[in-house]
Amino acid sequence: MEVEEEERRSPHNRGDPCVPESFFDRVTQGLRGDLEHERDRRLQLADTVPRHRAEFAFAQLENERALKSLRDELRVARGDVGRSRAEITALQTLVDAHHREHKALCEMLERKGVLNRKKRRTDGTA
Repeated sequence: MEVEEEERRSPHNRGDPCVPESFFDRVTQGLRGDLEHERDRRLQLADTVPRHRAEFAFAQLENERALKSLRDELRVARGDVGRSRAEITALQTLVDAHHREHKALCEMLERKGVLNRKKRRTDGTA
């Protein structure tokens, strides 16, 4: 009788004769299934990591190329702005020179009586 009782007690039930051995077998199978699932999941993740690393490296390379291209465009645009400012300054100087020349010619023509310009009134009437 003691032998039968001892045989029913497995290392899983820890000496508790009230717990049927099939319960521990189900729990053990469930844990083994969970362990197997986790191993499969870990292997899947281990497979996807290199692929994701490669995709990340490729995307990073594309971003660096795009950044270099944008920096080149910015450098060209800044050069264009600098040249445009120089052109504006030169044109403004030319406009000022033409304005002075026009004013001098008008004054000379007024003195000779060729040009009769109306004097502007400062009292606000037309």
